[in-house]
Amino acid sequence: FFFFFFFGGGGGGGGGVVAESGPRAASVSSILNDDQIREVEAYGDDDASLYHHRYHHHHHHHDRRRTICELFRPYRMRVAVVSASSAMFVMLIIMGATSLAMNRQYGYGLTTVSLVIQLHVCAMFIPCFFTGEILAFLGKVNTMVLGCLFFVISVLSGFTGAKISNFLFSLIALGMGWNFLFIGSTRLLVEGLTHDEQSRVEGVNEVFVQGFGAAGALASGFLVAQSWHTVLFCAIPIIVVNLGMLIALKIQRCGQTLMVDIPELAGARITDGEEDDGDDDHEDADAADAAAAAPTARESKTSSHSDSHS
Repeated sequence: FFFFFFFGGGGGGGGGVVAESGPRAASVSSILNDDQIREVEAYGDDDASLYHHRYHHHHHHHDRRRTICELFRPYRMRVAVVSASSAMFVMLIIMGATSLAMNRQYGYGLTTVSLVIQLHVCAMFIPCFFTGEILAFLGKVNTMVLGCLFFVISVLSGFTGAKISNFLFSLIALGMGWNFLFIGSTRLLVEGLTHDEQSRVEGVNEVFVQGFGAAGALASGFLVAQSWHTVLFCAIPIIVVNLGMLIALKIQRCGQTLMVDIPELAGARITDGEEDDGDDDHEDADAADAAAAAPTARESKTSSHSDSHS
Protein backbone atom coordinates (compact mmCIF):
# COMPACT_ATOMS: atom_id res chain seq x y z
CA PHE A 1 0.00 0.00 0.00
CA PHE A 2 2.71 2.48 0.96
CA PHE A 3 4.86 1.45 -2.01
CA PHE A 4 1.95 2.14 -4.37
CA PHE A 5 1.20 5.59 -2.97
CA PHE A 6 4.77 6.77 -2.53
CA PHE A 7 6.33 5.44 -5.73
CA GLY A 8 3.47 4.87 -8.16
CA GLY A 9 3.18 7.74 -10.64
CA GLY A 10 1.13 6.53 -13.58
CA GLY A 11 -2.52 7.00 -14.35
CA GLY A 12 -4.78 9.72 -15.51
CA GLY A 13 -5.86 12.93 -13.89
CA GLY A 14 -9.00 13.78 -12.03
CA GLY A 15 -11.53 13.69 -14.81
CA GLY A 16 -14.53 13.76 -12.50
CA VAL A 17 -14.89 17.51 -12.83
CA VAL A 18 -15.04 17.49 -16.63
CA ALA A 19 -18.74 16.71 -16.85
CA GLU A 20 -19.55 19.54 -14.46
CA SER A 21 -17.30 22.11 -16.10
CA GLY A 22 -18.45 22.12 -19.69
CA PRO A 23 -16.66 21.36 -22.96
CA ARG A 24 -14.32 24.35 -22.82
CA ALA A 25 -12.81 23.20 -19.51
CA ALA A 26 -12.43 19.58 -20.62
CA SER A 27 -8.88 20.21 -21.82
CA VAL A 28 -7.79 21.78 -18.53
CA SER A 29 -9.71 19.79 -15.92
CA SER A 30 -6.89 17.31 -15.45
CA ILE A 31 -4.51 19.95 -14.00
CA LEU A 32 -6.77 22.71 -12.66
CA ASN A 33 -8.96 22.76 -9.58
CA ASP A 34 -12.62 23.78 -9.54
CA ASP A 35 -11.96 27.50 -8.95
CA GLN A 36 -9.51 27.67 -11.84
CA ILE A 37 -11.89 25.78 -14.11
CA ARG A 38 -14.64 28.29 -13.34
CA GLU A 39 -12.19 31.04 -14.26
CA VAL A 40 -11.42 29.30 -17.55
CA GLU A 41 -15.17 28.94 -18.22
CA ALA A 42 -15.35 32.75 -18.47
CA TYR A 43 -12.89 32.66 -21.39
CA GLY A 44 -13.53 31.69 -24.98
CA ASP A 45 -12.34 28.44 -26.54
CA ASP A 46 -9.11 29.93 -27.80
CA ASP A 47 -8.39 31.68 -24.52
CA ALA A 48 -9.08 28.49 -22.55
CA SER A 49 -6.59 26.62 -24.70
CA LEU A 50 -4.03 29.39 -24.17
CA TYR A 51 -4.69 29.33 -20.41
CA HIS A 52 -4.19 25.57 -20.41
CA HIS A 53 -0.93 25.84 -22.35
CA ARG A 54 0.58 28.46 -20.09
CA TYR A 55 -0.53 26.83 -16.85
CA HIS A 56 0.74 23.53 -18.16
CA HIS A 57 4.06 25.13 -19.09
CA HIS A 58 4.58 26.93 -15.80
CA HIS A 59 3.86 23.90 -13.63
CA HIS A 60 5.61 21.28 -15.78
CA HIS A 61 2.82 18.75 -15.35
CA HIS A 62 2.85 17.51 -18.93
CA ASP A 63 1.31 14.03 -19.22
CA ARG A 64 2.06 12.47 -15.82
CA ARG A 65 0.82 12.75 -12.26
CA ARG A 66 3.11 13.79 -9.47
CA THR A 67 4.00 10.96 -7.11
CA ILE A 68 3.14 11.08 -3.42
CA CYS A 69 6.80 11.79 -2.64
CA GLU A 70 6.64 14.86 -4.88
CA LEU A 71 3.32 15.97 -3.38
CA PHE A 72 4.62 15.72 0.18
CA ARG A 73 7.94 17.40 -0.57
CA PRO A 74 6.79 20.91 0.53
CA TYR A 75 7.27 21.49 4.24
CA ARG A 76 3.65 22.57 4.72
CA MET A 77 2.43 19.13 3.61
CA ARG A 78 4.47 17.38 6.27
CA VAL A 79 3.31 19.89 8.87
CA ALA A 80 -0.32 19.23 7.90
CA VAL A 81 0.05 15.44 8.29
CA VAL A 82 1.92 15.73 11.60
CA SER A 83 -0.67 18.19 12.94
CA ALA A 84 -3.66 16.04 11.98
CA SER A 85 -2.03 12.91 13.41
CA SER A 86 -0.95 14.58 16.65
CA ALA A 87 -4.41 16.15 17.07
CA MET A 88 -6.01 12.72 16.92
CA PHE A 89 -3.35 11.10 19.13
CA VAL A 90 -3.48 13.74 21.90
CA MET A 91 -7.26 13.89 21.88
CA LEU A 92 -7.72 10.11 22.17
CA ILE A 93 -4.95 9.53 24.69
CA ILE A 94 -6.43 12.10 27.09
CA MET A 95 -10.10 11.40 26.42
CA GLY A 96 -9.65 7.64 26.72
CA ALA A 97 -7.79 8.00 30.01
CA THR A 98 -10.19 10.54 31.52
CA SER A 99 -13.06 8.17 32.19
CA LEU A 100 -10.75 5.56 33.76
CA ALA A 101 -8.95 8.15 35.89
CA MET A 102 -12.16 9.75 37.13
CA ASN A 103 -13.86 6.46 37.96
CA ARG A 104 -10.99 4.24 39.16
CA GLN A 105 -8.49 6.72 40.64
CA TYR A 106 -10.68 9.56 41.91
CA GLY A 107 -13.96 7.75 42.60
CA TYR A 108 -16.37 9.74 40.46
CA GLY A 109 -19.60 8.02 39.46
CA LEU A 110 -20.47 7.00 35.94
CA THR A 111 -23.07 9.79 35.69
CA THR A 112 -20.42 12.43 36.32
CA VAL A 113 -17.94 10.74 33.99
CA SER A 114 -20.52 10.53 31.19
CA LEU A 115 -21.36 14.24 31.62
CA VAL A 116 -17.69 15.19 31.19
CA ILE A 117 -17.34 13.03 28.06
CA GLN A 118 -20.59 14.40 26.61
CA LEU A 119 -19.44 18.00 27.04
CA HIS A 120 -16.09 17.04 25.50
CA VAL A 121 -17.80 15.64 22.41
CA CYS A 122 -19.93 18.80 22.16
CA ALA A 123 -16.75 20.90 22.34
CA MET A 124 -15.29 18.83 19.50
CA PHE A 125 -18.09 19.39 17.02
CA ILE A 126 -20.14 22.46 17.98
CA PRO A 127 -17.29 24.83 16.95
CA CYS A 128 -17.65 23.43 13.41
CA PHE A 129 -20.45 25.96 12.90
CA PHE A 130 -17.96 28.83 13.11
CA THR A 131 -14.56 27.19 12.48
CA GLY A 132 -14.77 28.23 8.85
CA GLU A 133 -15.14 31.87 9.87
CA ILE A 134 -12.16 31.55 12.21
CA LEU A 135 -10.08 30.02 9.41
CA ALA A 136 -11.02 32.89 7.10
CA PHE A 137 -10.22 35.50 9.75
CA LEU A 138 -7.02 34.08 11.29
CA GLY A 139 -5.72 31.89 8.48
CA LYS A 140 -5.03 28.18 8.54
CA VAL A 141 -1.67 28.22 10.35
CA ASN A 142 -2.83 30.66 13.03
CA THR A 143 -5.95 28.55 13.63
CA MET A 144 -3.78 25.46 14.05
CA VAL A 145 -1.56 27.33 16.54
CA LEU A 146 -4.74 28.26 18.41
CA GLY A 147 -5.65 24.57 18.56
CA CYS A 148 -2.24 23.73 20.07
CA LEU A 149 -2.76 26.46 22.67
CA PHE A 150 -6.08 24.88 23.64
CA PHE A 151 -4.22 21.59 24.07
CA VAL A 152 -1.77 23.34 26.39
CA ILE A 153 -4.69 24.74 28.42
CA SER A 154 -6.19 21.26 28.62
CA VAL A 155 -2.97 19.73 29.96
CA LEU A 156 -2.42 22.56 32.45
CA SER A 157 -5.98 22.23 33.72
CA GLY A 158 -5.43 18.52 34.27
CA PHE A 159 -2.30 19.22 36.31
CA THR A 160 -3.93 21.83 38.55
CA GLY A 161 -6.25 19.42 40.34
CA ALA A 162 -8.69 16.52 40.27
CA LYS A 163 -11.94 18.39 40.86
CA ILE A 164 -14.90 17.98 38.54
CA SER A 165 -14.29 21.52 37.26
CA ASN A 166 -10.71 20.61 36.32
CA PHE A 167 -11.80 17.62 34.30
CA LEU A 168 -14.62 19.58 32.65
CA PHE A 169 -12.39 22.50 31.69
CA SER A 170 -9.62 20.16 30.52
CA LEU A 171 -11.89 18.06 28.30
CA ILE A 172 -13.72 21.08 26.82
CA ALA A 173 -10.40 22.74 25.94
CA LEU A 174 -9.21 19.41 24.52
CA GLY A 175 -12.24 19.16 22.24
CA MET A 176 -11.89 22.72 20.94
CA GLY A 177 -8.17 22.24 20.39
CA TRP A 178 -8.81 19.10 18.37
CA ASN A 179 -11.39 20.92 16.25
CA PHE A 180 -9.14 23.86 15.34
CA LEU A 181 -5.98 21.81 14.82
CA PHE A 182 -7.55 18.96 12.87
CA ILE A 183 -9.74 21.06 10.57
CA GLY A 184 -6.96 23.58 9.99
CA SER A 185 -4.50 20.81 9.09
CA THR A 186 -6.86 19.16 6.62
CA ARG A 187 -7.46 22.54 4.97
CA LEU A 188 -3.71 23.18 4.82
CA LEU A 189 -3.14 19.73 3.35
CA VAL A 190 -5.17 20.31 0.17
CA GLU A 191 -4.02 23.90 -0.38
CA GLY A 192 -3.26 24.50 -4.06
CA LEU A 193 -3.72 20.87 -5.17
CA THR A 194 -5.79 19.58 -8.06
CA HIS A 195 -8.88 17.46 -7.54
CA ASP A 196 -6.99 14.24 -8.22
CA GLU A 197 -4.06 15.19 -5.98
CA GLN A 198 -6.38 16.13 -3.12
CA SER A 199 -7.90 12.65 -3.10
CA ARG A 200 -4.49 10.99 -3.04
CA VAL A 201 -2.95 13.08 -0.24
CA GLU A 202 -6.13 12.81 1.83
CA GLY A 203 -5.93 9.03 1.56
CA VAL A 204 -2.33 9.00 2.79
CA ASN A 205 -3.19 11.48 5.54
CA GLU A 206 -6.05 9.27 6.78
CA VAL A 207 -3.66 6.33 7.14
CA PHE A 208 -1.47 8.32 9.53
CA VAL A 209 -4.41 9.94 11.34
CA GLN A 210 -6.21 6.70 12.03
CA GLY A 211 -2.97 4.89 12.85
CA PHE A 212 -1.93 7.47 15.44
CA GLY A 213 -5.50 7.62 16.73
CA ALA A 214 -5.48 3.87 17.33
CA ALA A 215 -2.08 4.14 19.01
CA GLY A 216 -3.39 6.88 21.32
CA ALA A 217 -6.46 4.88 22.26
CA LEU A 218 -4.37 1.81 23.05
CA ALA A 219 -1.72 3.76 24.94
CA SER A 220 -4.23 5.60 27.14
CA GLY A 221 -5.17 2.46 29.09
CA PHE A 222 -1.56 1.52 29.72
CA LEU A 223 -0.54 5.05 30.76
CA VAL A 224 -3.52 5.73 33.03
CA ALA A 225 -2.66 2.52 34.88
CA GLN A 226 0.48 4.36 35.98
CA SER A 227 -1.26 7.63 36.87
CA TRP A 228 -3.41 10.40 35.42
CA HIS A 229 -0.42 12.73 35.35
CA THR A 230 1.58 10.21 33.31
CA VAL A 231 -0.98 10.60 30.51
CA LEU A 232 -0.60 14.37 30.60
CA PHE A 233 3.20 14.17 30.63
CA CYS A 234 3.16 11.97 27.51
CA ALA A 235 0.99 14.50 25.65
CA ILE A 236 3.35 17.42 26.33
CA PRO A 237 6.24 16.56 23.94
CA ILE A 238 3.82 15.88 21.07
CA ILE A 239 2.14 19.25 21.57
CA VAL A 240 5.50 21.03 21.82
CA VAL A 241 6.86 19.42 18.63
CA ASN A 242 3.68 20.23 16.73
CA LEU A 243 3.68 23.82 17.95
CA GLY A 244 7.35 24.19 17.00
CA MET A 245 6.69 22.95 13.46
CA LEU A 246 3.80 25.39 13.07
CA ILE A 247 5.93 28.30 14.27
CA ALA A 248 8.68 27.29 11.82
CA LEU A 249 6.11 27.17 9.01
CA LYS A 250 4.81 30.59 10.03
CA ILE A 251 8.34 32.05 10.00
CA GLN A 252 9.05 30.55 6.58
CA ARG A 253 5.85 31.95 5.16
CA CYS A 254 6.46 35.40 6.61
CA GLY A 255 9.99 35.34 5.21
CA GLN A 256 8.72 34.26 1.79
CA THR A 257 11.10 31.30 1.74
CA LEU A 258 8.39 28.67 1.44
CA MET A 259 6.75 28.16 -1.96
CA VAL A 260 3.02 27.71 -1.49
CA ASP A 261 1.25 26.54 -4.65
CA ILE A 262 -2.05 28.41 -4.35
CA PRO A 263 -4.31 29.35 -7.25
CA GLU A 264 -3.85 33.09 -6.68
CA LEU A 265 -0.09 32.82 -7.15
CA ALA A 266 -0.59 30.57 -10.12
CA GLY A 267 -2.90 33.16 -11.64
CA ALA A 268 -0.33 35.86 -11.05
CA ARG A 269 2.33 33.80 -12.78
CA ILE A 270 -0.01 33.19 -15.68
CA THR A 271 -0.79 36.90 -15.91
CA ASP A 272 2.94 37.67 -16.02
CA GLY A 273 3.32 35.07 -18.72
CA GLU A 274 0.54 36.71 -20.72
CA GLU A 275 2.26 40.08 -20.46
CA ASP A 276 5.55 38.55 -21.61
CA ASP A 277 3.79 36.82 -24.47
CA GLY A 278 2.16 40.11 -25.35
CA ASP A 279 5.55 41.80 -25.55
CA ASP A 280 6.84 38.95 -27.70
CA ASP A 281 3.82 39.31 -29.97
CA HIS A 282 4.54 43.03 -30.40
CA GLU A 283 8.17 42.28 -31.22
CA ASP A 284 7.12 39.61 -33.72
CA ALA A 285 4.67 42.04 -35.33
CA ASP A 286 7.37 44.72 -35.65
CA ALA A 287 9.74 42.19 -37.20
CA ALA A 288 7.04 41.09 -39.65
CA ASP A 289 6.33 44.70 -40.65
CA ALA A 290 10.03 45.32 -41.21
CA ALA A 291 10.31 42.18 -43.32
CA ALA A 292 7.30 43.19 -45.38
CA ALA A 293 8.66 46.69 -45.89
CA ALA A 294 12.09 45.47 -47.07
CA PRO A 295 10.93 44.07 -50.49
CA THR A 296 8.92 47.23 -51.12
CA ALA A 297 11.98 49.37 -50.47
CA ARG A 298 14.08 47.22 -52.81
CA GLU A 299 11.44 47.46 -55.54
CA SER A 300 11.30 51.24 -55.20
CA LYS A 301 15.07 51.47 -55.36
CA THR A 302 15.16 49.23 -58.45
CA SER A 303 12.47 51.23 -60.25
CA SER A 304 14.19 54.54 -59.51
CA HIS A 305 17.50 53.08 -60.81
CA SER A 306 15.79 51.96 -64.03
CA ASP A 307 14.27 55.42 -64.51
CA SER A 308 17.66 57.07 -64.18
CA HIS A 309 19.13 54.74 -66.86
CA SER A 310 16.29 55.45 -69.21
